[in-house]
This record gives sequence, structure tokens and C-alpha cells, in this order.
Amino acid sequence: MERRYELETLRRSLAMLRPGAPALDREEAMGLVRELQELERQLRTLREGLQRLLGESG
Repeated sequence: MERRYELETLRRSLAMLRPGAPALDREEAMGLVRELQELERQLRTLREGLQRLLGESG
């Protein structure tokens, strides 16, 4: 769960960069953070589903 908050903090920090910042491409970084957030959501859903299955079989 803590990872979601870390990703959200990173996303907000990246959003505050000025467009065209020389250290990193803001738009690409924002896209990666969005992708990470979606993967985190999918992983959480899979984990919950597996826990339900294990609970039902045990």
C-alpha cells in the first residue's frame, strides 16, 4: 500500500517540473508513472484474487 503513496508523490513531483526540464523529459516521466500506477493497481487486484482463491480452497 505504501508504494501507491510513493508513486503518487513521485507523480506530483514530476508534474511540478517545468515542461522541457533538461534533467528529464517531463511527459515521458509522467507516462511512466501513470503506467506504474496502473501496474500497481493490476498487481493489487491479482493479489486480492489469489488470496480469495486460497481462502476458498483452504
